[in-house]
Amino acid sequence: MFIQIRYIILFGVLVIVQFGYSQTVKLGVTINNLKEATGAIVVSIFNQENDFPVDGKEFRKMSFAVKALSVTCTINDLKRGDYAIAIFHDQNNDGICNLGFLGIPKEGFGFSKNFVPRLKAPAFDDCKIELFEDRAITIDLIFR
Repeated sequence: MFIQIRYIILFGVLVIVQFGYSQTVKLGVTINNLKEATGAIVVSIFNQENDFPVDGKEFRKMSFAVKALSVTCTINDLKRGDYAIAIFHDQNNDGICNLGFLGIPKEGFGFSKNFVPRLKAPAFDDCKIELFEDRAITIDLIFR
């Protein structure tokens, strides 16, 4: 009888610990400084330093229609850890970030931590955010 009670208590403690420690978090992202309420916002989430900010190598990618000059999205079910976010305003809805001379984006773009690149694309550490609990960030679009 004593052994059974001990196992029941141990099982109860394990269940409480498991439920008390959420395995995933969510990230709210508000995007400001849009010039027009058309097209779509494309959000790319990276969790590997070597993949950032390469199109096609993102951990998760999502897009949604723009209906206002400031938009908010929520990214659910992210494991705790480090991430970097790259976004662009796909004004013409062609699914790509259109580039001009010297590879400079023609459409609005931005990065987590509101990092502003100078002469080259940012590194993962420039834009890295730590997610250990639900949080919200704001990214202001850059136009060049």
